[in-house]
Amino acid sequence: MRWLINYLPVYRRPFWRGQLIALVTVCVSLLIRTAVDPLIERGLYFNFLFPSILIAGLFGGIWSGVTTALLGGLLSAYIWIPPKLEIAFTGEGIFRLITFWALAAMMIVVTSFVHIVMDRLATAEARAKTVASEMKHRVQNNLTLVQAIVRQTFQNSDNLAQAQKLLTARLAALTRAHELIELADKDISVEKLVGRALEPFDASQFTLSGPSSVIVPQDFALSLMLLIHELATNAAKYGALSLPAGRVEINWSEEPTSGRVALNWKERSGPPVVQPSRVGFGSRLLRAAFASEGADASITYEPDGVRCTVAFSTGGQTGNDKPAAESAKQATAPASATV
Repeated sequence: MRWLINYLPVYRRPFWRGQLIALVTVCVSLLIRTAVDPLIERGLYFNFLFPSILIAGLFGGIWSGVTTALLGGLLSAYIWIPPKLEIAFTGEGIFRLITFWALAAMMIVVTSFVHIVMDRLATAEARAKTVASEMKHRVQNNLTLVQAIVRQTFQNSDNLAQAQKLLTARLAALTRAHELIELADKDISVEKLVGRALEPFDASQFTLSGPSSVIVPQDFALSLMLLIHELATNAAKYGALSLPAGRVEINWSEEPTSGRVALNWKERSGPPVVQPSRVGFGSRLLRAAFASEGADASITYEPDGVRCTVAFSTGGQTGNDKPAAESAKQATAPASATV
């Protein structure tokens, strides 16, 4: 029975196919009625049309059922209702025809509800498959990202206590990013993302500026939030945030025509900056994850403070559409006091 249900049409139904089904079902019902006519003295003029209406309505659509009812009713009345083969219906014949059409209309209404239910079920099934596929992708993406974070943290740490502290902070940043994505309907504003990433730090040492309408695509939000958290963590240890007078300026802007967003991080009034000897998690994240998402990013160690620039498109991922977590998996080179 299930294979038969799979043939029921959903969504758009070609009109010509429905009309073809209607003609076939009318012809079959009339042939059957003709075959049994010698066994019937009188009556049963329209009985064989009801299965045809049901079949045409289910497999051809509503208009197919309507055509079957109208055409089959008129032909049956013309052929079998006295006077036979004449267009001259008596009062009884007209009453029988109208009664048949009324019953047929009820059947067509029932089949219309069947199609509505099937359309909604098909839509729900397609949506469920999409959600399941997206969830599978996100779970795999998150597991890969967590593995990269754990590997990088333990490679960079001198002892277990330091590794535990770094790992807890990075996983907390990842959790805040997920919470922000779940609360957002689609894309996230740069203002909200930066604010959530900087929650563990002293807000008085940051200066944020930029339009609140600028958004970050969801596929790029995790990588950007982890980068900002990593920049702030290193600034708190070795940079501007390690001194009471230190400040960090974060600004962003969007090019209206291209939809390209530029975000700048600049540290000021901190200790002297020295070029690190090793590449850190933040730099690895820039090179691996950001490049695969069509973003341009760089970190420079200017004498008065670290500068980081990120440029990305609000249209989402480009290029080979490589997942951010898979790219972040490459960010495993050791680093300590580096970004």
